[in-house]
Amino acid sequence: MLEQAYVKTEQGRAEIKARAQPLSRSVRNLLLLIDGSKNAGQWLELVQGATAEDLALLIQQGLIAPAGLSVAAPVRTVAPPALPSLDQQALYAFLTSAARQRLGLIKGYRWVLDVERCGDLAAMQQLALRFVDEVRQAQGDGAATEVRRDLGLPL
Repeated sequence: MLEQAYVKTEQGRAEIKARAQPLSRSVRNLLLLIDGSKNAGQWLELVQGATAEDLALLIQQGLIAPAGLSVAAPVRTVAPPALPSLDQQALYAFLTSAARQRLGLIKGYRWVLDVERCGDLAAMQQLALRFVDEVRQAQGDGAATEVRRDLGLPL
């Protein structure tokens, strides 16, 4: 279980928005951070107070699922044709400035670190697509539409 990568399910994303279930702070923080980029053990090390039982609770309640299953969020593996109009420097500048503005200080900082880890244009484009989804979750469809427009993506 700890070697498996997990992603949020639709139900998990809805829980983040609604905060309907009485989840402990460590469980909620774990749910917020899990995105499939690390395995469960790595996420547990990063979230203070989170345990394997917290992870099991998220799985049991259907808030996260193993990466790659159909109940998980689809992972985009190719960038749309509209993104090549922005080069790597332009994407870097946009994502680093918009991350803090759109997602706040802490989450924005995490995104800036992700931008820094991108080794090439294709990775940066994939991150830009994930950023649109993250803005949609944090601020709604209107803000996501603005970001899509700023990136030159079809609306």
